[in-house]
Amino acid sequence: MAGNVGQPPSHATATYALDGGLLREFVLVPAQGKMTSPYTLQIAITYDAKRHRFAQTGLGNDGEWWVSYAKPWSGTTESWIDHATANNKPGHSENVRESSNHFSFMSWDAPTGGKVNFKGSCTRST
Repeated sequence: MAGNVGQPPSHATATYALDGGLLREFVLVPAQGKMTSPYTLQIAITYDAKRHRFAQTGLGNDGEWWVSYAKPWSGTTESWIDHATANNKPGHSENVRESSNHFSFMSWDAPTGGKVNFKGSCTRST
């Protein structure tokens, strides 16, 4: 469940695959509510051992894309900062691990501070 702040959250399916040091995430949001077509997103994450950080790139079927970096997890929180985006408006986001089967996430409209513009949660299915 996720969505833009101020709008009803959408149901989505996320699938993860780790292969050869690359974590791939595939997100499918079927058409629902005011959505007239499905939304798909692909994210790739790897660890940059030389710079001691994670690197992530994402691309959606709406043409939006980004490149972000994160330091390794701090406790239960992973913090990402955009370094390049399709709209030239970098932001930042956080993932919070709440249990081995659940995490939540939020993103802001600026590299530091800013307003929350997207939030959601993910629960592992059996």
